[in-house]
Amino acid sequence: MRRLHNTVKNFAWGSTDAIPAILGTAPDGTPCAELWLGAHPLSPSHLDTGQFDQQRSTCRAAQQGSSSLDVKTDSSTVGPNLIEYLAGDPAGLLGHDSLQVFGPRLPFLLKVLSARKALSIQVHPNPEQAVIGFAREESEGPDLDAPTRNYKDTSAKPELIYALTEFHALTGFRSRKAVRATFERLLSLSLSPTSLDFLGDVISALKSVIEAKAFAKAVELVLGDSRSAGFVDEVASQDLAELPEGHISRSGTAVDPAETFHELVADYPSDPGVLMALMLNRVHLQPGEALAMESGVLHAYLGGTGIEVMASSDNVLRGGLTNKHIDIPELGKVAKFTAAKPRMVEPDRDGILLGTTEDFALQSLRCPRLTQVERRGASIALCTSGSITVASLGSTVTLTRGQSVFIPANEPTVTADGHGDLFVATTGLDTSLPFA
Repeated sequence: MRRLHNTVKNFAWGSTDAIPAILGTAPDGTPCAELWLGAHPLSPSHLDTGQFDQQRSTCRAAQQGSSSLDVKTDSSTVGPNLIEYLAGDPAGLLGHDSLQVFGPRLPFLLKVLSARKALSIQVHPNPEQAVIGFAREESEGPDLDAPTRNYKDTSAKPELIYALTEFHALTGFRSRKAVRATFERLLSLSLSPTSLDFLGDVISALKSVIEAKAFAKAVELVLGDSRSAGFVDEVASQDLAELPEGHISRSGTAVDPAETFHELVADYPSDPGVLMALMLNRVHLQPGEALAMESGVLHAYLGGTGIEVMASSDNVLRGGLTNKHIDIPELGKVAKFTAAKPRMVEPDRDGILLGTTEDFALQSLRCPRLTQVERRGASIALCTSGSITVASLGSTVTLTRGQSVFIPANEPTVTADGHGDLFVATTGLDTSLPFA
């Protein structure tokens, strides 16, 4: 087992205090949006080579204007990154089955995510779309970190979020009747002729006989029509009466859509993505609840702190609520334009949370007492509170909050013991298969 140095991402939507609290540092006002643990080429974790007692760092960028920060205390203890380490013994460190299914790479990425305000409305490609999109953009020449880049690797990006605090998210289209009723409510407002025409076009699109065509056309209008931004401003300037929970326009959302609209427009004025949010299911997760997103499902996280595990990818098509690159045509090729209920995830009998693919699984352990760590290949364990001792016949590591460890597939049986919270990410492969 090897301790890790990880990276904090300072995206503007991040909260300033939640990730510092997990790392045991004083917040300094810098947004700390994500802590990355894994082997993604953009920000791979590094091995610790010294006597590493406590991971500590502020979230201030190492260089002015930097968007991320390596979480470390002494650069002399920072060893090779996890990609380099895995290359030395792929079969032993990753496991033969993982190597056969995913190749010589760690297939998952573990994060702590903390949002002060909404992330972009986005969608992720399936495996085939990712391969084609990456090859196309590589041939066109943009650098991997270019702001206009959609595809930064050849992987799909299904994901799962486990709530540490109350957590709000948008995921998948609500029923078409509910979406249409929501836009029809806006007819009661005092709107300009241009905005009324725009609203009429959206409602008309939603009446299409074929659901996929209805949603696709409505999204095209909302995100691509020149009238959309002005319409958002007009709606934002007026009060919309709240309707009772049983009203059809509230179907599929934890709060009245009018509340969602005004929450988002406060942070993203004139942004057509605010209208997109009205089309999606809104979920209110309580601590300990989990939600999975598969490829093609439009979604956005609105606020809260959680543990996120995903396929090791950074392929994102954005449609609003962001100052980052938006590519509406490509989003239209990737998104699934059908209504779908949120995919809530319950742990199995072994306490494992599974997503929609075999790329990842997540085990949550609270105050474990010599509890076996369930592994399906290589794993990364993160302590978010208290003190947890992770032990095997080969080695013993005590983790305190913010500390993490890489557990290779060929490590003997691993147990966790202590008072605190430990999250273990591994592959989602069938546990009946041998891994060492």
